[in-house]
Amino acid sequence: MSAYFETFRSNVFPWETDFVEHFTVAYYYEKFAQAGDRALMALGQDPAATHTVDWHTRYQRELRSGDCYHVMSAPISAEDGDLVIGHKLFDSADGGLCATTEQTVIGASAAADALAVWDGPAREIRPAPAWGPDWVRTATDSVIPRDLDRTGRLGVDAMIHRFSAAIVHTLARAGMTPAYLRDNRIGYSTFEFQLRVVEPARLGEPVDCHSCFAQVGRSSMRMVHRLVRPSDDALIAEMSQFGVHLDMEARRPSAIPDEFAERARAMLVAPD
Repeated sequence: MSAYFETFRSNVFPWETDFVEHFTVAYYYEKFAQAGDRALMALGQDPAATHTVDWHTRYQRELRSGDCYHVMSAPISAEDGDLVIGHKLFDSADGGLCATTEQTVIGASAAADALAVWDGPAREIRPAPAWGPDWVRTATDSVIPRDLDRTGRLGVDAMIHRFSAAIVHTLARAGMTPAYLRDNRIGYSTFEFQLRVVEPARLGEPVDCHSCFAQVGRSSMRMVHRLVRPSDDALIAEMSQFGVHLDMEARRPSAIPDEFAERARAMLVAPD
């Protein structure tokens, strides 16, 4: 079996952090996408001839402004015409594992002896909420040049930026407004993404995001976001996002206040 090899190395710049004061998720994806390209090139593949259709990401430890990190990658599966690349992002200062992702790529391949053993977290199957009028609009815009990846389509990091904005609108609908978050030093901190990419948009196309709550616990919440093309309602991407109500001083999950939990539960969309 093959070993993991380095595919990205950098540090967290101040402009790459969010209001939760840690490395924002869209920039993780920007780096993972670059790591995927380096992995494909190392396998003799042309990244521009491939298309990533699925990501399963677990965030295990936060990175803050100024932290340094690196990504180790390897092909971990090559079945049914799909190549899966496993990425592990480490804190370079102490070697701690911060995040893992499995990237499923079509249009690429790897020999069996090139595959590495994957020991990242197992994917949990989570039911998709039924699409319908209970979803709320959380982003409205169009694809601009800086959104494009090397294939000329909407890049995964640009999708995640829209989903991150959608979080704030969804929380506000449940009463957890930006003022509440600021005044109480509360954040929404993600620990899992399951992202499915169906049909990336192209330059100039309008895109809308719709969101809902799918699960609400004591301190955790799962939101689901759908990015669609409003002209024909075609699905561009769908993301399941699990996170916690974060005490930003303690950097620990904290209980969702009852009034907000009740409002969020009233907004739950049943599984399809």
